[in-house]
Amino acid sequence: MFRLAALFVLLSGAAWAQCPEPAQTLVSCTLKGGAKQMATCLDDIRVSYAFGAVGRAPELVLDHSVRDVGMRPWPGVGSSIWEEFTFYSKGFSYVVHYAVERTPGGQVSGGVTVMMGEQELAHVTCDPGSVVSAGYGLPLFEATERAGQTYSLETHIWN
Repeated sequence: MFRLAALFVLLSGAAWAQCPEPAQTLVSCTLKGGAKQMATCLDDIRVSYAFGAVGRAPELVLDHSVRDVGMRPWPGVGSSIWEEFTFYSKGFSYVVHYAVERTPGGQVSGGVTVMMGEQELAHVTCDPGSVVSAGYGLPLFEATERAGQTYSLETHIWN
């Protein structure tokens, strides 16, 4: 099976901030004034997260089936279209989010929150103007459905 994580490890420098083909970028950006970068990619039913210093190999790469990533989709209301998804590894949770304002020329924002259990260890916001996102059609939601799961808007649970 094609593994996005292996490709991230092979890539260095700014190249890994873009998803390798045929993967689709879910959200990527620079953080901390351009010192760090984050990329999340979707390839069929695999999703990956990479984080690290700009110009270097990623410090952290996670690669999971969409069924193993916590995903909270946009409920269809509000001033922004957004997605939030969580990667789990060794007791840590990496909660990635992005939002697109629903106005002409709407701003795009994003970031990542690192959790250990219920404790927030870090909350990093994407640098303004650096966010690249999949936006609406919500490809991670669609991939999770293709993997056989359904989401309940009433209970906010995937079945």
